[in-house]
Amino acid sequence: MNTLNIVRFDDIVDKFLEYHPDGNPDLLIKAFAYASKKHEFAKRKSGLPYIIHPLSVAFIVASHRLDIESIAASFLHDVVEDTETPLSEIESLFGKEVATLVDGLTKVSAIENVSKEEKESANFRKLLVSIAKDPRILIIKLADRLDNMRTLEAMPEHKQRRIARETLDIYAPLAHAIGMGRIKNELEDLCFKYLWPEEYRALSTEVEKRKKVYSKYKDEILERLLSILKKRNIKCRVQHRIKHLYSIFRKIQRQNITLKEVYDFLAFRIILLEENISKCYEVLGEIHANWTHIPHRWRDFIARPKKNGYQSLHTTLIHTEGIYFEVQIRTDSMHKIAEEGIAAHWQYKQGKVSKIENSALYKNISEVILKIQENSDRDFLEHFRENLSDLTHDITVLTPRGKPISLPEEATPVDFAYAIHTEVGHRCTGAKVDGQMVPLDTKLKDGNIVEILTSNNGRPRLDWLKFVKTNKARNKIKAWFREHEKKEKIEEGKMLLEQALRKYKIPFSKVNINEIRNKYRSYKINSLEDLYFLIAKKNISLKRVLEIIEPELKKKTKKPIVFSKSVSENLKFEKSIKVKGIENIFVTRAKCCNPIHGDEIVGYLTKTKGITVHRKDCKNISKHMALTPEKFIDVEWMTKENINFTVSVEVFTENIQGMLTKLSHIFEVLNLNIKNVRGSEINGKKQAHFIFDVSVSSKTQLEELIRKLKETKGVISVWRKK
Repeated sequence: MNTLNIVRFDDIVDKFLEYHPDGNPDLLIKAFAYASKKHEFAKRKSGLPYIIHPLSVAFIVASHRLDIESIAASFLHDVVEDTETPLSEIESLFGKEVATLVDGLTKVSAIENVSKEEKESANFRKLLVSIAKDPRILIIKLADRLDNMRTLEAMPEHKQRRIARETLDIYAPLAHAIGMGRIKNELEDLCFKYLWPEEYRALSTEVEKRKKVYSKYKDEILERLLSILKKRNIKCRVQHRIKHLYSIFRKIQRQNITLKEVYDFLAFRIILLEENISKCYEVLGEIHANWTHIPHRWRDFIARPKKNGYQSLHTTLIHTEGIYFEVQIRTDSMHKIAEEGIAAHWQYKQGKVSKIENSALYKNISEVILKIQENSDRDFLEHFRENLSDLTHDITVLTPRGKPISLPEEATPVDFAYAIHTEVGHRCTGAKVDGQMVPLDTKLKDGNIVEILTSNNGRPRLDWLKFVKTNKARNKIKAWFREHEKKEKIEEGKMLLEQALRKYKIPFSKVNINEIRNKYRSYKINSLEDLYFLIAKKNISLKRVLEIIEPELKKKTKKPIVFSKSVSENLKFEKSIKVKGIENIFVTRAKCCNPIHGDEIVGYLTKTKGITVHRKDCKNISKHMALTPEKFIDVEWMTKENINFTVSVEVFTENIQGMLTKLSHIFEVLNLNIKNVRGSEINGKKQAHFIFDVSVSSKTQLEELIRKLKETKGVISVWRKK
């Protein structure tokens, strides 16, 4: 790379030829030329040509020694998304493999007029599903995010914080999950800089001071280490590093300690050139023989590797009074995994390339992603955040019989109990750690011996959800309470149905489960208990169930008087609004944002329509705020019930048979009147897009509708149309 830190195309070719000396870079030349042409007039926020970004991403990918298709895809990763280029053109020019990688990195273009959260969730779902099929997509995505974080200064402050938060929550943990330590550490430090700038500057200053203190001792320790290893004829290389800033910050915050108490501030890595695990333990013995070590601070990640494949021996030593340092001992192959993680599986080893698709790490990641993919009735992005702990762990604790259990950092005895067995978790009443009774919210440490006390009368407690760290424990606790809630709901539904039957003088003998099941084919109604539960949960309409049991009820129902939408709704709307300081003024509802009861609102004084009421977040009104502030009038909702207004709800779904019926049923259950519905097939007929005009009385009722729609299987996203 040149002195300006701007990557040149030749830098990437040189990197590629380093590990593929017989390779032909023609594909890279072609991809770079094509990307340069497509991004010819585009600029980054910094004002630099856009092509600098794909160059930087390609260099990071080449530095991790990925195949030529991955580097080519790095050049092209923004072409389909940012230019009018169809994916088919990429495939015809560069082949199916490159096109598949580019497609996995391209956001969903069909989603429009949705919230940022909905769009993020849909795009991240697509990305993760692509990663499950080809992990190279994740490495390119991490390289993309790393370069964006390196150049984040050019963005507005609010975007800096948003992007940094997303990176720290999702992409840094993903890098950790696949063992890419260098990328993970740099991402975390960059996020630290933008999310906690004052703390970042203060800690940076303190770390620089401490580096100067350690500089003298660092040389002494290194010289002594090399002397010991030479005497034992250990063929190796020795590196040293200072702990990265965010890791120091997190440790200080979590353990409530000072910088002086961060004992792994300075660390040395002894990397054995001989692939001999027993030599690692031999070196550890020599180290312990020459320095005082802290017994409870040595960790064996060779015998008990981390889920991301990390293996090493760690020990903390005392050089002199107040000077602590860590030594990590590993073989060369272990070091490659520690630094490059999943990417190391593509690298040559003894003349062969290890296929990542066959690795335990990739299988673990794929299983977790596919498990989350099954939960299509939930917010995908949020669900993934909750499940990241399934991809990583930081500590290993032992059962009394010595069985190792892997857990995330700060896991508790309750997490440990559920890791052993679900019933152990459910019946947990107490715990011993290293022989001592401890509270159940105690944070476990690496190497603890944990014993769980159980009782046949034990049961989970809701407050456990406040401190458990593993997804398994959280899900099992929730499942237990759902099951017990189901029993209560069955009783509630039974009571509701029996009361309704008595009210309309319908004998219970007329309840025919088969008849009801035939009307509700999308639900499993095999017993009265199933029917009671669905009634209590409001998944099915009690009114319609009664009409199925006694068809005569439907005939007796009187049709309500219907006013025209334009007259009735505006009349009701005017009565529901109070204008502060003004009486007897004409009030209309803005068509651009359709405010409903519960929305934050503002009035705008017009020449011919009196006061038009908008939602405060309405895009059409925000541009007038600064230009004509004198025209804005304070308005508020008056307490009124049963005032309904029409809003539009858009639903983006998988294109499967019966989807419209499913969606319409939700409106029926909630007793909401659909005024109009429009639908179309999109994205090559793979998805469907519906717009429902529905009458609602409040924002709360609308939010309940949206929640129910999101919970429907096959629904991708739901939003209120602006």
